[in-house]
Amino acid sequence: MNIDPYYSAFEFWGGIFLLLAALILWLSGEKQSGGRSAVWAEVSAGIMLIADSFAYSFRGGSGKFAGIVVRVSNFICVFAACWLAGLFFQYLSHFFPEERRRRYIDWWKPAILLICGSDTILLIVSQFTGSMYSIDEDNIYHRGSFMGLAMALQVLLILSYLILLIREKMILPALIAGGTLIALVIQTLVYGSPILNIACGMAGMILFVREMIRETRKSEKKDALIIENKDTIMEMQARIALSQIKPHFLYNALNSVYVLCGRDVNEARNAISHLSDYLRSNMSYIDSKLPIPFSREMELVENYLAIEKIRFPEELNYTIVTPVTRFTLPALTLQPIVENAVRHGIMSLDSGGIITITTRETDQAYIVSVVDNGVGFDVNAQSTEEDSAAHIGIRNVRERLKRLSNGELVIRSEPGHGTEAVIRIPKEKKV
Repeated sequence: MNIDPYYSAFEFWGGIFLLLAALILWLSGEKQSGGRSAVWAEVSAGIMLIADSFAYSFRGGSGKFAGIVVRVSNFICVFAACWLAGLFFQYLSHFFPEERRRRYIDWWKPAILLICGSDTILLIVSQFTGSMYSIDEDNIYHRGSFMGLAMALQVLLILSYLILLIREKMILPALIAGGTLIALVIQTLVYGSPILNIACGMAGMILFVREMIRETRKSEKKDALIIENKDTIMEMQARIALSQIKPHFLYNALNSVYVLCGRDVNEARNAISHLSDYLRSNMSYIDSKLPIPFSREMELVENYLAIEKIRFPEELNYTIVTPVTRFTLPALTLQPIVENAVRHGIMSLDSGGIITITTRETDQAYIVSVVDNGVGFDVNAQSTEEDSAAHIGIRNVRERLKRLSNGELVIRSEPGHGTEAVIRIPKEKKV
Protein backbone atom coordinates (compact mmCIF):
# COMPACT_ATOMS: atom_id res chain seq x y z
CA MET A 1 0.00 0.00 0.00
CA ASN A 2 1.43 3.38 -0.98
CA ILE A 3 1.18 5.70 2.05
CA ASP A 4 2.52 8.78 0.23
CA PRO A 5 -0.92 10.23 -0.71
CA TYR A 6 -2.18 9.83 2.86
CA TYR A 7 1.01 11.27 4.31
CA SER A 8 0.91 14.23 1.90
CA ALA A 9 -2.73 14.90 2.79
CA PHE A 10 -1.90 14.76 6.51
CA GLU A 11 0.97 17.19 6.04
CA PHE A 12 -1.03 19.61 3.89
CA TRP A 13 -4.09 19.81 6.12
CA GLY A 14 -1.96 19.67 9.24
CA GLY A 15 0.00 22.64 7.92
CA ILE A 16 -3.22 24.51 7.12
CA PHE A 17 -4.43 23.83 10.68
CA LEU A 18 -1.20 25.18 12.18
CA LEU A 19 -1.33 28.34 10.04
CA LEU A 20 -4.92 28.90 11.11
CA ALA A 21 -3.85 28.28 14.71
CA ALA A 22 -1.13 30.93 14.29
CA LEU A 23 -3.72 33.35 12.87
CA ILE A 24 -6.05 32.73 15.82
CA LEU A 25 -3.22 33.30 18.31
CA TRP A 26 -2.20 36.47 16.49
CA LEU A 27 -5.77 37.81 16.35
CA SER A 28 -6.17 37.12 20.06
CA GLY A 29 -3.76 40.01 20.57
CA GLU A 30 -1.64 38.09 23.08
CA LYS A 31 1.84 39.63 22.94
CA GLN A 32 3.15 38.55 26.33
CA SER A 33 4.04 35.24 28.02
CA GLY A 34 5.08 33.54 24.81
CA GLY A 35 2.09 34.51 22.69
CA ARG A 36 4.14 36.03 19.87
CA SER A 37 6.71 33.22 20.00
CA ALA A 38 3.91 30.67 19.78
CA VAL A 39 2.66 32.37 16.60
CA TRP A 40 6.06 32.11 14.93
CA ALA A 41 6.55 28.50 16.03
CA GLU A 42 3.13 27.58 14.58
CA VAL A 43 3.88 29.45 11.33
CA SER A 44 7.23 27.70 10.96
CA ALA A 45 5.75 24.24 11.59
CA GLY A 46 2.81 24.92 9.28
CA ILE A 47 4.99 26.12 6.40
CA MET A 48 7.32 23.14 6.87
CA LEU A 49 4.43 20.66 6.63
CA ILE A 50 2.80 22.30 3.61
CA ALA A 51 6.13 22.60 1.77
CA ASP A 52 6.96 18.94 2.46
CA SER A 53 3.52 17.86 1.26
CA PHE A 54 4.20 19.57 -2.10
CA ALA A 55 7.65 17.99 -2.27
CA TYR A 56 6.15 14.54 -1.67
CA SER A 57 3.35 15.11 -4.16
CA PHE A 58 5.62 16.23 -7.05
CA ARG A 59 8.70 14.12 -6.44
CA GLY A 60 9.48 11.86 -9.37
CA GLY A 61 7.23 13.91 -11.57
CA SER A 62 8.26 14.82 -15.08
CA GLY A 63 8.53 18.27 -16.48
CA LYS A 64 10.10 21.57 -15.55
CA PHE A 65 7.21 22.67 -13.31
CA ALA A 66 7.48 19.55 -11.14
CA GLY A 67 11.23 20.16 -10.82
CA ILE A 68 10.71 23.74 -9.67
CA VAL A 69 8.05 22.71 -7.13
CA VAL A 70 10.23 19.91 -5.70
CA ARG A 71 13.30 22.13 -5.37
CA VAL A 72 11.49 25.16 -3.89
CA SER A 73 9.37 23.00 -1.55
CA ASN A 74 12.37 21.07 -0.23
CA PHE A 75 14.33 24.28 0.36
CA ILE A 76 11.43 25.90 2.27
CA CYS A 77 10.78 22.71 4.25
CA VAL A 78 14.41 22.28 5.37
CA PHE A 79 14.82 26.03 6.08
CA ALA A 80 11.75 26.01 8.36
CA ALA A 81 12.99 22.84 10.04
CA CYS A 82 16.37 24.48 10.74
CA TRP A 83 14.75 27.19 12.87
CA LEU A 84 11.81 25.31 14.35
CA ALA A 85 13.73 24.08 17.42
CA GLY A 86 15.02 27.60 18.09
CA LEU A 87 11.54 29.08 17.89
CA PHE A 88 10.25 26.35 20.19
CA PHE A 89 12.87 27.30 22.81
CA GLN A 90 12.01 30.99 22.40
CA TYR A 91 8.40 30.09 23.20
CA LEU A 92 9.34 27.95 26.21
CA SER A 93 11.67 30.60 27.64
CA HIS A 94 8.67 32.74 28.60
CA PHE A 95 7.55 30.11 31.11
CA PHE A 96 10.82 29.78 32.99
CA PRO A 97 11.07 31.49 36.39
CA GLU A 98 12.01 35.13 35.91
CA GLU A 99 15.23 34.87 37.92
CA ARG A 100 16.49 32.07 35.63
CA ARG A 101 14.92 33.12 32.35
CA ARG A 102 17.52 35.75 31.56
CA ARG A 103 20.36 33.35 32.38
CA TYR A 104 18.92 30.68 30.09
CA ILE A 105 18.50 33.15 27.26
CA ASP A 106 22.04 34.48 27.69
CA TRP A 107 23.43 30.96 27.46
CA TRP A 108 21.14 29.41 24.87
CA LYS A 109 20.57 32.22 22.42
CA PRO A 110 24.14 32.12 21.05
CA ALA A 111 23.96 28.30 20.86
CA ILE A 112 20.64 28.43 18.99
CA LEU A 113 21.93 31.05 16.55
CA LEU A 114 25.11 29.04 16.00
CA ILE A 115 23.38 25.70 15.38
CA CYS A 116 20.38 26.99 13.42
CA GLY A 117 22.55 29.45 11.52
CA SER A 118 25.09 26.73 10.63
CA ASP A 119 22.31 24.47 9.33
CA THR A 120 20.96 27.37 7.27
CA ILE A 121 24.39 28.04 5.74
CA LEU A 122 24.74 24.33 4.93
CA LEU A 123 21.30 24.45 3.30
CA ILE A 124 22.24 27.41 1.10
CA VAL A 125 25.59 25.89 0.10
CA SER A 126 23.83 22.60 -0.60
CA GLN A 127 21.82 24.21 -3.39
CA PHE A 128 25.09 24.36 -5.34
CA THR A 129 27.07 21.41 -3.94
CA GLY A 130 24.44 18.92 -2.79
CA SER A 131 26.19 18.63 0.60
CA MET A 132 22.93 18.31 2.57
CA TYR A 133 20.67 16.96 -0.16
CA SER A 134 20.30 16.97 -3.90
CA ILE A 135 17.50 16.66 -6.45
CA ASP A 136 18.31 14.48 -9.49
CA GLU A 137 17.02 14.84 -13.04
CA ASP A 138 14.00 12.69 -12.20
CA ASN A 139 13.07 15.12 -9.41
CA ILE A 140 13.95 12.59 -6.68
CA TYR A 141 15.35 13.77 -3.32
CA HIS A 142 18.68 12.29 -2.10
CA ARG A 143 20.20 12.91 1.31
CA GLY A 144 23.75 14.35 1.22
CA SER A 145 26.76 13.63 3.40
CA PHE A 146 26.28 16.70 5.60
CA MET A 147 22.60 16.04 6.33
CA GLY A 148 23.56 13.72 9.16
CA LEU A 149 25.70 16.48 10.70
CA ALA A 150 22.88 19.03 10.47
CA MET A 151 20.40 16.61 12.04
CA ALA A 152 22.93 15.67 14.77
CA LEU A 153 23.22 19.35 15.72
CA GLN A 154 19.42 19.54 16.00
CA VAL A 155 19.43 16.37 18.14
CA LEU A 156 21.99 17.97 20.46
CA LEU A 157 19.92 21.14 20.68
CA ILE A 158 16.61 19.38 21.46
CA LEU A 159 18.33 17.03 23.93
CA SER A 160 19.61 20.03 25.85
CA TYR A 161 16.05 21.43 25.89
CA LEU A 162 14.75 18.15 27.25
CA ILE A 163 17.27 18.13 30.11
CA LEU A 164 16.41 21.74 30.94
CA LEU A 165 12.66 21.11 30.87
CA ILE A 166 12.96 18.06 33.11
CA ARG A 167 15.04 20.12 35.51
CA GLU A 168 12.35 22.82 35.58
CA LYS A 169 9.62 20.16 35.95
CA MET A 170 7.75 21.41 32.87
CA ILE A 171 6.01 18.13 32.11
CA LEU A 172 4.03 18.82 28.93
CA PRO A 173 6.81 20.73 27.12
CA ALA A 174 9.24 17.97 28.18
CA LEU A 175 6.95 15.35 26.62
CA ILE A 176 6.77 17.37 23.39
CA ALA A 177 10.55 17.78 23.30
CA GLY A 178 11.07 14.10 24.13
CA GLY A 179 8.70 12.91 21.40
CA THR A 180 10.28 15.23 18.85
CA LEU A 181 13.77 14.07 19.87
CA ILE A 182 12.85 10.40 19.41
CA ALA A 183 11.31 11.17 16.00
CA LEU A 184 14.41 13.14 14.96
CA VAL A 185 16.76 10.30 15.99
CA ILE A 186 14.66 7.74 14.08
CA GLN A 187 14.58 9.91 10.96
CA THR A 188 18.33 10.48 11.24
CA LEU A 189 19.02 6.75 11.40
CA VAL A 190 16.26 5.54 9.07
CA TYR A 191 16.46 7.30 5.71
CA GLY A 192 13.07 8.13 4.22
CA SER A 193 11.11 7.91 7.48
CA PRO A 194 8.41 10.61 7.64
CA ILE A 195 8.01 10.40 11.42
CA LEU A 196 9.74 13.70 12.23
CA ASN A 197 7.26 15.89 10.36
CA ILE A 198 4.36 13.97 11.91
CA ALA A 199 5.86 14.58 15.36
CA CYS A 200 6.35 18.28 14.61
CA GLY A 201 2.75 18.57 13.39
CA MET A 202 1.44 16.90 16.55
CA ALA A 203 3.68 19.12 18.70
CA GLY A 204 2.27 22.22 16.97
CA MET A 205 -1.29 21.09 17.58
CA ILE A 206 -0.56 20.40 21.26
CA LEU A 207 1.11 23.81 21.58
CA PHE A 208 -1.97 25.48 20.11
CA VAL A 209 -4.32 23.64 22.48
CA ARG A 210 -2.07 24.60 25.39
CA GLU A 211 -2.21 28.26 24.40
CA MET A 212 -5.98 28.13 24.05
CA ILE A 213 -6.29 26.64 27.54
CA ARG A 214 -4.03 29.39 28.87
CA GLU A 215 -6.11 32.05 27.13
CA THR A 216 -9.31 30.56 28.53
CA ARG A 217 -7.91 30.56 32.04
CA LYS A 218 -6.71 34.13 31.65
CA SER A 219 -10.15 35.16 30.42
CA GLU A 220 -11.77 33.42 33.37
CA LYS A 221 -9.42 35.23 35.75
CA LYS A 222 -10.20 38.54 34.05
CA ASP A 223 -13.93 37.85 34.29
CA ALA A 224 -13.57 36.96 37.96
CA LEU A 225 -11.57 40.15 38.53
CA ILE A 226 -14.20 42.22 36.69
CA ILE A 227 -16.95 40.68 38.82
CA GLU A 228 -14.90 41.29 41.97
CA ASN A 229 -14.24 44.91 40.97
CA LYS A 230 -17.89 45.36 40.06
CA ASP A 231 -18.94 44.06 43.48
CA THR A 232 -16.41 46.39 45.10
CA ILE A 233 -17.69 49.36 43.12
CA MET A 234 -21.29 48.52 43.96
CA GLU A 235 -20.35 48.16 47.62
CA MET A 236 -18.64 51.54 47.51
CA GLN A 237 -21.71 53.04 45.87
CA ALA A 238 -23.87 51.54 48.59
CA ARG A 239 -21.57 52.96 51.30
CA ILE A 240 -21.61 56.37 49.62
CA ALA A 241 -25.41 56.25 49.45
CA LEU A 242 -25.53 55.29 53.11
CA SER A 243 -23.15 58.09 54.03
CA GLN A 244 -25.50 60.52 52.25
CA ILE A 245 -28.55 59.30 54.18
CA LYS A 246 -27.10 59.25 57.73
CA PRO A 247 -26.00 62.92 57.96
CA HIS A 248 -29.24 63.99 56.32
CA PHE A 249 -31.36 62.26 58.95
CA LEU A 250 -29.19 63.49 61.84
CA TYR A 251 -29.31 67.03 60.50
CA ASN A 252 -33.12 66.99 60.36
CA ALA A 253 -33.38 65.45 63.83
CA LEU A 254 -31.00 67.99 65.36
CA ASN A 255 -32.80 70.80 63.57
CA SER A 256 -36.06 69.63 65.16
CA VAL A 257 -34.41 69.61 68.59
CA TYR A 258 -33.08 73.11 67.96
CA VAL A 259 -36.56 74.40 67.12
CA LEU A 260 -38.03 72.76 70.23
CA CYS A 261 -35.39 74.26 72.51
CA GLY A 262 -36.80 77.71 71.80
CA ARG A 263 -40.39 76.55 72.21
CA ASP A 264 -40.65 73.83 74.85
CA VAL A 265 -37.63 72.63 76.85
CA ASN A 266 -39.38 69.50 78.09
CA GLU A 267 -40.34 68.51 74.57
CA ALA A 268 -36.79 69.20 73.46
CA ARG A 269 -35.54 66.85 76.16
CA ASN A 270 -38.05 64.25 74.99
CA ALA A 271 -36.81 64.64 71.42
CA ILE A 272 -33.20 64.30 72.56
CA SER A 273 -34.17 61.09 74.39
CA HIS A 274 -35.64 59.65 71.17
CA LEU A 275 -32.56 60.72 69.22
CA SER A 276 -30.31 59.14 71.85
CA ASP A 277 -32.26 55.88 71.62
CA TYR A 278 -31.88 55.93 67.88
CA LEU A 279 -28.14 56.54 68.02
CA ARG A 280 -27.55 53.92 70.70
CA SER A 281 -29.60 51.11 69.23
CA ASN A 282 -29.15 51.55 65.48
CA MET A 283 -25.73 52.93 64.58
CA SER A 284 -24.13 49.47 64.52
CA TYR A 285 -26.88 48.22 62.21
CA ILE A 286 -26.63 51.24 59.94
CA ASP A 287 -22.98 50.41 59.22
CA SER A 288 -23.83 46.77 58.52
CA LYS A 289 -23.16 45.51 55.00
CA LEU A 290 -25.91 42.93 55.45
CA PRO A 291 -29.68 43.37 55.76
CA ILE A 292 -30.92 44.04 59.30
CA PRO A 293 -34.11 42.83 61.06
CA PHE A 294 -37.19 44.81 60.12
CA SER A 295 -37.88 45.47 63.80
CA ARG A 296 -34.58 47.37 64.09
CA GLU A 297 -35.44 49.51 61.08
CA MET A 298 -38.83 50.23 62.64
CA GLU A 299 -37.17 51.44 65.88
CA LEU A 300 -35.33 54.02 63.80
CA VAL A 301 -38.55 55.01 61.98
CA GLU A 302 -40.52 55.29 65.25
CA ASN A 303 -37.81 57.46 66.86
CA TYR A 304 -37.80 59.69 63.80
CA LEU A 305 -41.60 60.01 63.76
CA ALA A 306 -41.65 60.68 67.51
CA ILE A 307 -39.16 63.54 67.07
CA GLU A 308 -41.17 65.02 64.19
CA LYS A 309 -44.43 64.55 66.11
CA ILE A 310 -43.03 66.62 68.98
CA ARG A 311 -42.14 69.32 66.50
CA PHE A 312 -45.46 69.19 64.60
CA PRO A 313 -48.02 67.83 67.07
CA GLU A 314 -51.08 69.01 65.10
CA GLU A 315 -49.90 68.56 61.54
CA LEU A 316 -48.38 65.09 61.74
CA ASN A 317 -50.30 61.95 62.54
CA TYR A 318 -49.25 58.38 61.87
CA THR A 319 -50.49 54.85 62.24
CA ILE A 320 -48.29 51.76 62.41
CA VAL A 321 -49.79 48.34 61.74
CA THR A 322 -46.99 45.81 61.31
CA PRO A 323 -48.15 42.27 62.14
CA VAL A 324 -45.38 40.81 59.94
CA THR A 325 -41.90 41.61 61.26
CA ARG A 326 -39.79 38.47 60.90
CA PHE A 327 -37.82 39.46 57.83
CA THR A 328 -34.81 41.57 56.97
CA LEU A 329 -34.13 44.56 54.74
CA PRO A 330 -31.16 46.90 54.16
CA ALA A 331 -30.58 49.48 56.88
CA LEU A 332 -32.00 52.94 56.21
CA THR A 333 -34.35 51.93 53.41
CA LEU A 334 -37.69 52.47 55.15
CA GLN A 335 -36.68 55.61 57.11
CA PRO A 336 -35.90 57.78 54.01
CA ILE A 337 -39.27 56.80 52.51
CA VAL A 338 -41.10 57.82 55.69
CA GLU A 339 -39.06 61.03 55.84
CA ASN A 340 -40.07 61.90 52.27
CA ALA A 341 -43.70 61.26 53.17
CA VAL A 342 -43.41 63.67 56.11
CA ARG A 343 -41.39 66.43 54.47
CA HIS A 344 -42.73 66.38 50.89
CA GLY A 345 -46.20 64.95 51.47
CA ILE A 346 -47.74 65.84 54.84
CA MET A 347 -45.84 69.05 55.65
CA SER A 348 -46.80 70.52 52.27
CA LEU A 349 -50.46 70.53 53.39
CA ASP A 350 -51.68 73.45 55.47
CA SER A 351 -53.74 71.17 57.69
CA GLY A 352 -51.22 68.34 57.84
CA GLY A 353 -52.11 64.71 57.27
CA ILE A 354 -51.59 61.11 58.24
CA ILE A 355 -49.03 58.47 57.39
CA THR A 356 -49.86 54.77 57.56
CA ILE A 357 -47.17 52.11 57.73
CA THR A 358 -48.23 48.48 57.26
CA THR A 359 -46.66 45.09 56.60
CA ARG A 360 -48.01 41.90 55.11
CA GLU A 361 -46.69 38.81 53.40
CA THR A 362 -47.55 36.66 50.43
CA ASP A 363 -46.26 33.27 49.39
CA GLN A 364 -43.50 34.95 47.45
CA ALA A 365 -42.56 38.11 49.34
CA TYR A 366 -42.79 40.42 52.35
CA ILE A 367 -44.56 43.71 51.63
CA VAL A 368 -44.01 47.02 53.45
CA SER A 369 -46.32 49.89 52.54
CA VAL A 370 -46.01 53.60 53.42
CA VAL A 371 -49.12 55.62 52.53
CA ASP A 372 -49.68 59.34 53.07
CA ASN A 373 -52.61 61.61 52.16
CA GLY A 374 -50.31 64.48 51.29
CA VAL A 375 -50.02 66.59 48.17
CA GLY A 376 -48.83 63.77 45.91
CA PHE A 377 -46.81 64.29 42.75
CA ASP A 378 -46.55 63.24 39.14
CA VAL A 379 -44.23 60.20 39.13
CA ASN A 380 -43.47 60.78 35.43
CA ALA A 381 -42.54 64.45 35.82
CA GLN A 382 -38.90 65.44 35.57
CA SER A 383 -37.39 66.34 38.95
CA THR A 384 -36.35 69.91 39.70
CA GLU A 385 -33.48 71.18 41.81
CA GLU A 386 -35.87 71.67 44.73
CA ASP A 387 -36.79 67.98 45.01
CA SER A 388 -33.66 66.43 43.48
CA ALA A 389 -32.37 65.42 46.94
CA ALA A 390 -35.52 63.40 47.56
CA HIS A 391 -35.16 61.66 44.18
CA ILE A 392 -31.49 60.86 44.89
CA GLY A 393 -32.46 59.38 48.25
CA ILE A 394 -35.14 57.18 46.64
CA ARG A 395 -32.74 56.09 43.92
CA ASN A 396 -30.19 55.09 46.57
CA VAL A 397 -32.87 53.12 48.41
CA ARG A 398 -33.80 51.27 45.21
CA GLU A 399 -30.17 50.40 44.48
CA ARG A 400 -29.52 49.10 48.00
CA LEU A 401 -32.75 47.12 48.06
CA LYS A 402 -31.83 45.44 44.80
CA ARG A 403 -28.23 44.76 45.77
CA LEU A 404 -28.68 43.51 49.33
CA SER A 405 -32.13 41.89 49.27
CA ASN A 406 -33.04 41.55 45.58
CA GLY A 407 -35.98 43.72 46.54
CA GLU A 408 -37.78 46.53 44.76
CA LEU A 409 -39.46 49.81 45.53
CA VAL A 410 -42.61 50.85 43.69
CA ILE A 411 -44.05 54.35 44.15
CA ARG A 412 -47.57 55.27 43.11
CA SER A 413 -48.71 58.87 43.42
CA GLU A 414 -51.11 61.40 41.97
CA PRO A 415 -51.16 65.15 42.56
CA GLY A 416 -53.74 66.00 45.25
CA HIS A 417 -54.34 62.35 46.21
CA GLY A 418 -51.28 61.37 48.24
CA THR A 419 -48.55 58.81 47.71
CA GLU A 420 -48.02 55.09 48.33
CA ALA A 421 -44.52 53.59 48.48
CA VAL A 422 -44.34 49.79 48.49
CA ILE A 423 -41.22 47.80 49.36
CA ARG A 424 -41.21 44.20 48.20
CA ILE A 425 -38.66 41.76 49.65
CA PRO A 426 -38.68 38.33 47.94
CA LYS A 427 -38.65 35.32 50.24
CA GLU A 428 -35.76 32.91 49.99
CA LYS A 429 -36.64 29.87 47.90
CA LYS A 430 -36.61 26.65 49.87
CA VAL A 431 -34.64 23.86 48.25
